[in-house]
Amino acid sequence: MDSRYPHLSRLKIPHEVVHTDNLVKSLMRIAETKPFLDEYLGTPQEVNLLRKAKVRAITYSNQIEGNNLGESEVTAVLQGKRVAGSKKDVKEVQNYHEALDYVERLIEDSRPLKVADMCDLQKLVTQGLIEERQCGRVRTIPVSIVNAATGEKIDDCPQPHELRDLLDDLWRWLDDTKDMNPFARAFAFHFIAVSIHPFADGNGRTVRLMQHLLLLLGGQRLARFVPSETAIMRGRDRYYTAIRQSRSLESLHPILEFLAECFAVSAEEVVEEGRKLLRESAGKTPEARHRKILAHAKKQDEFSIRDVVEWMPDVPRRTVERDVATLVKKRALKTKGESKARIYSLAKWQK
Repeated sequence: MDSRYPHLSRLKIPHEVVHTDNLVKSLMRIAETKPFLDEYLGTPQEVNLLRKAKVRAITYSNQIEGNNLGESEVTAVLQGKRVAGSKKDVKEVQNYHEALDYVERLIEDSRPLKVADMCDLQKLVTQGLIEERQCGRVRTIPVSIVNAATGEKIDDCPQPHELRDLLDDLWRWLDDTKDMNPFARAFAFHFIAVSIHPFADGNGRTVRLMQHLLLLLGGQRLARFVPSETAIMRGRDRYYTAIRQSRSLESLHPILEFLAECFAVSAEEVVEEGRKLLRESAGKTPEARHRKILAHAKKQDEFSIRDVVEWMPDVPRRTVERDVATLVKKRALKTKGESKARIYSLAKWQK
């Protein structure tokens, strides 16, 4: 028995993270998307992608639990419009939106997370939906992990009198794993918390919010762009299968590999969507951007990269730098100076 986490060990809830080949491959895929997503920071595409990410996180985290509203209905609810859905479905959307805002406030606080913070998130996602005495409190009733789509029982959960000790172990584990890969840590927390099932209802949504929060606190700002709930919803049966396998094998491997793959797939989809938005807004093609740069250059004696960024506010700075470098290589632009102080001007044959 692991003396650091005796209660997790006694109930055979796995908590040791091993970087399997499949896990590492997915983590590498996630890392490869980061430079592309960074390109959208500070651009109109950032606002668009963040808005879509929030809508999708709300839509699919709730759909995993049986909510019937799609992205268009969720967007309408957030805009204060009426939709053809049940009051329960609408309330779940409103609650999740409020919980995401609370996540941002927790990040701004920049203090160690407490069990009470997870309880606050559960209260936000369940308020007005379950008995008030079960909101924001560790449960006092027995529950099971159930596939919301089929009603199939996945696993029994710890008894109410065991929960406080298990949560103490979980928070000790969080403190001990601060130097772990932030994705592996967040995904492992996801599984351990689901296995404990500390609440009467709202466990899945609360745990996915906690995963999101842990990634952001771990410096992974790309998590704001990536609603991994989308891929989890598409593979919902695999999600529950991975939970069952991890419990039966007493190993984190199946669930970590599944959650990492979901995040990688979602991140790659967001990159492709960002590229599409960039083509639509900026035009399009490198040739079109080159013509725009040269048109502005004809009106200037000299200019810098910063000037070009101001001329083309919808284009990421890295793209601007590549375009200018291409024009220099083609001898359409001349340069003088070094590195950051470099100045450009139009070549004589272009005037």
